[in-house]
Amino acid sequence: MPYSFMARLFLNSLAIPLFFILILCMRKFLGSHLTSRDRYRLWFPFLLLLTFPFLYFLHLGTYTGYLPSQLFWGIHPKAAPPPSPHAYETAVSGKDLFLDFSISVICNTPSIVPVILFVLWAVGVVFMTMVTLYSHHQVRRLKKSSLLLQNERIRALFESCLRESGIRRDIPIYSSAYVKSPIAVGFLFPSIIVPIHILSEMPEKDIRYILLHELSHCRHKDLFISQLMALAQIVYWFHPVVWLAFKTMEHDREIACDSSVLSMLPPEQYLDYGNTLINFAEKLSRFPYCTTGIGGSKKEIRKRIISIARFQKESKKHRMKSGVILVTTTLFIASLSPYLSAGAAYDGNYKFHGENINKLDVESCFCGKKGSFVLYKINSDQYSIYNENEVTKRISPDSTYKIYSALAALEEGVIAPSSSKLRWNGNTYPYEAWNEDQTLNSAMKYSVNWYFTELDKQTGLNTLKRYFQNMGYGNSDFSGGLGRFWAESTLKISPVEQVELLTRFYQGNLNVSPENQRAIKDSLFISSSKGASLYGKTGTGAVNGKQINGWFIGFVEAAEETYVFATNIQDTDSASGSAAAKITMEILNERNIYGN
Repeated sequence: MPYSFMARLFLNSLAIPLFFILILCMRKFLGSHLTSRDRYRLWFPFLLLLTFPFLYFLHLGTYTGYLPSQLFWGIHPKAAPPPSPHAYETAVSGKDLFLDFSISVICNTPSIVPVILFVLWAVGVVFMTMVTLYSHHQVRRLKKSSLLLQNERIRALFESCLRESGIRRDIPIYSSAYVKSPIAVGFLFPSIIVPIHILSEMPEKDIRYILLHELSHCRHKDLFISQLMALAQIVYWFHPVVWLAFKTMEHDREIACDSSVLSMLPPEQYLDYGNTLINFAEKLSRFPYCTTGIGGSKKEIRKRIISIARFQKESKKHRMKSGVILVTTTLFIASLSPYLSAGAAYDGNYKFHGENINKLDVESCFCGKKGSFVLYKINSDQYSIYNENEVTKRISPDSTYKIYSALAALEEGVIAPSSSKLRWNGNTYPYEAWNEDQTLNSAMKYSVNWYFTELDKQTGLNTLKRYFQNMGYGNSDFSGGLGRFWAESTLKISPVEQVELLTRFYQGNLNVSPENQRAIKDSLFISSSKGASLYGKTGTGAVNGKQINGWFIGFVEAAEETYVFATNIQDTDSASGSAAAKITMEILNERNIYGN
């Protein structure tokens, strides 16, 4: 969890200053086209932006962009001496059908780093939560110590202000000796607290302006927005731009509230309202996050007076234009949610919507290893699944990705079915089979990394990404870099997605030429038995010399049915592609799909 969340939080934190500047620019250059209320609401999309680290689960399975996904875990392939190639005898024959060729990757970044960052962030969150709760406690104490307003004259004035503001709900009004300026409190059940001294010291018209101002906050749910801001400041306690943005937002909120009051007043009373603000410039009661009030600093009051002096009632056309700008901005920021939330996730689940699903009990075949198995009968349109919780979990594809790497290279003309040989570059690799020229068939059989890296290089990472996106390949995240993204790095796919994609490949639904489809199919051929043919590809994920992830995916062509399958196993050291193949063959043999 620390890996995933801290990566998303970090990515979002980088985006926050950019959007802060964007909103400031919009306020400056589009200010005349925005109403005062929409100028304040322009910050609502900014609040939405702050929620993105918590929304990644809404986008899993849809995001396909480049992102710094390895900021916190930094896994990179490195040529380390791997275990010797080995093979498993299967139920098919005693021959070595499933050769296992993989190179371990090295984890360079200590895993403790995101944990430390997460703990530091959590400590700050706890502290800010305590500060916020203390502030709420202060407000509760203040409200308990306040008395319901007894002054009949002011109560009548307050009732008149309620009607003038268009508020039908009951909002209580209190008086207190512990506040210096009026405040509104309570986001669910709002109430207003006024200082006792103003009841006798201030003219009734000034009190009316004050009450209209506080009721405007209640009418527009400003207290609720204040609570959202408080939550955001708890999460982003470390981010100065968030604090600065909320300071600006509070100022825009007060100007919006002033405009709401002015819209209810005749023009000759604008000056009187401004004078009332000046009287409260140095009489502000501050209760962080929990209240709204008419006062402010001298600088803020000065800006508000200028806004009042320029105030003109807004036309219907102005409001419509302002609304369009606000909606456009909100949709633009909302559209970036998948890029700033799901994209930074370390792993995730695919939303599988298959029907006709049977549960399999093949636990004995896995011999205690954590894993999953998916079998799909194409003609019968029926799934058989073992370990339903694991088949939708996205994990590294390792060498199984090479099926689609080669397909993209064929489609781009990097190689051709009749001309797929690439010359060995002369580097010495840990497997003898790699140290010679390769064709598509030999490279697929021996899982030759340098061959497919060269294909990816000539295809181009952006082009390859486009092909994988169009195919719907997992998260299609290539940010791990050329030659690395597929090996326990950023590219992820679930077992059930492997089956869905192989099914589309087999049925010719990937929008590729039949000739190239046939070339890939031929390269995946393993063996035949009793009129059935087996095609497949293994994949092994090895980190720091430990085999932790094993794949075997493919299909069986029989007379009456075609079976598409994917097996994945995970372990601390013995999860290899050949081990996954052995499990697969046992399952297929038990069900008389392929074997003796």
